[in-house]
Amino acid sequence: MKKLNIIAIAICLLSFFSCQSADKNQQKDSDTTELNSFVSGLVKEDTTSVEKLVNTYMTYAQNKQYSEAAAMLFKPDTTDIWNEPVPLDNDEMESVKAVLKRFPVLSYKITNMEFRTAVDNEIKCSFVMNDSLNITSSWTFRPMNYLGGWRLCLMK
Repeated sequence: MKKLNIIAIAICLLSFFSCQSADKNQQKDSDTTELNSFVSGLVKEDTTSVEKLVNTYMTYAQNKQYSEAAAMLFKPDTTDIWNEPVPLDNDEMESVKAVLKRFPVLSYKITNMEFRTAVDNEIKCSFVMNDSLNITSSWTFRPMNYLGGWRLCLMK
């Protein structure tokens, strides 16, 4: 009788853990499907729109138009990432302007574009700060798509 109880418990544990494993696999499949459906729904205009946003931002930075550059930036809504991105507040804009002044942009180039979901994308932009010393750096942007319109956010 004791052996029978142990076998019954072992069977219950095995079936419990196998069900959990199946749930994780279904979640992965769901995430992959969501990713593929967003990316496959993108069109050339999406890439062009995001490139234009980054180019405009970097051109403002290059021309020392720091207020205009900072005014272009948004941040994810803290209550729900799927809500419309919100503009930076005044303190955040001042912080961005200080960074732009500290790291002057002489020239730039978009080096990588990755689209994953409407709220999780990555655009890397390298820029030259000093031609004679060949000092370069990069910024990573996080463009977010809300109701078909792209908003430019910086990566944290």
